[in-house]
Amino acid sequence: MATENSHWGQARLSALMACVRRLFFIGIGGIHMTTLALMAHWRGLSVSGSDRAESENVARLRRAGIPVFIGHDAAHVAGAEAVIYTLAVDADNPEYAAAAAAGLPLVSRAEYLGYLMSPYPNRIGVAGSHGKSTVTAWLTDIFHLAHRSPTAVCGAVMRRYRAAFTLGTGRDFIFEACEYKRSFLAFRPTLAVLLNAAYDHVDAYRDPASLCDAFARFLSLPGESGRVLVGADDPSALEAAETACNAVTFGLSKTADYHPLDLTFDRGMGRFLVATPAGVLGRATLIVPGVHNVKNALAAAAAAHLCGVDASAILGGLSCFGGAARRMEYRGEWRGVRLYDDYAHHPDEIAAALSTARLLLGGAGRLFAVFQSHTYSRTAAFFDPITGALRLSDRVFVADIYPARETETLGMSGALLADSVGEKAAYVGDIPAIAEALKSELRPGDLLLVMGAGDIDRIFAEFA
Repeated sequence: MATENSHWGQARLSALMACVRRLFFIGIGGIHMTTLALMAHWRGLSVSGSDRAESENVARLRRAGIPVFIGHDAAHVAGAEAVIYTLAVDADNPEYAAAAAAGLPLVSRAEYLGYLMSPYPNRIGVAGSHGKSTVTAWLTDIFHLAHRSPTAVCGAVMRRYRAAFTLGTGRDFIFEACEYKRSFLAFRPTLAVLLNAAYDHVDAYRDPASLCDAFARFLSLPGESGRVLVGADDPSALEAAETACNAVTFGLSKTADYHPLDLTFDRGMGRFLVATPAGVLGRATLIVPGVHNVKNALAAAAAAHLCGVDASAILGGLSCFGGAARRMEYRGEWRGVRLYDDYAHHPDEIAAALSTARLLLGGAGRLFAVFQSHTYSRTAAFFDPITGALRLSDRVFVADIYPARETETLGMSGALLADSVGEKAAYVGDIPAIAEALKSELRPGDLLLVMGAGDIDRIFAEFA
């Protein structure tokens, strides 16, 4: 049985955590859980945890002095005063079950993050189906350049900090607000940002309307004393914001409160003037490619401007931001072939990533893609849009589906995806085998884009 978010409430949880010194994290190796464990450790708490397998995150935790068990056992929670868990674990997990039987407080990852941010006066939550890691990282860079020393929690590694979080000394807490199972409703943003509202997480939301309702509830959290920033290019996002207080918009259209003027592209990189309700801030020259990153840049600029950041820091942050990890990340060159890595797993993201890669490729060479679909339920729900998006490549190799928290009951497979894409696709499945197949076909001048939210990025080790 799947776990759900805890509902302690901030007042009750704050009183509880004031008395807790020893924490145990179930699923500590996930990027969000690693972040929270390190934050707790550096605040002086005794932290330990478990995960199902060794990983770089597990190694990093151990280097920081945090004990991590591989595998789950009820004995591991002995001595803990509270347990933090990720929704990726089931209620029959032996550690979760042992904690419940012992009467230990069980706190979900989202609610613990909400507790950590509560003392900060300025809390910026970035939500949306796509782009929230990029905008969170971008905002953090801008606030850093403004010398505001932000604390930030991101869903991807931020290049400036070489980590998915940074602990600052200022009044600002910038965080990625994940919508999975309405986790973001445990937060209390003073500025709520909604980039877009495409339907996703089909295992948690029965239809687009239920997801839109969750986004609307997120936008209600700042209340009359806070602010809301919404992507004007997305009708579903605008619908979610219909009842929000103090809402302003950003987007490509001049009808948005924050929009670009004189927008051009140089080798896929946007160049534009940043227009605000108070006038033009100045010119931004991006070094990350794609139309979607123009929108991300506008969101970051608008959020920073609403928080009183000066124009020079905003423009400097826009123009020097190099992206977040696994977001069209350049991974080097192999025998004249440029290699890129992207987290894309939703059909909209796949199409945007491949369109951006085509811009980077230019007129010569071929666009190769490797794709690993994420979860069987998402694959089934978006099967046709996924295969349609993959046809934007010249050649695509399809890996086995990354199951995450699921088991296969829907008849989905990597082979089925490849067959539906057509002649330009091949199902290989195994990551080392995909690498060998690529090496036999890639030629100098080609571009390889690896996409997926699972472990498909392991393939780059095969091109060392």
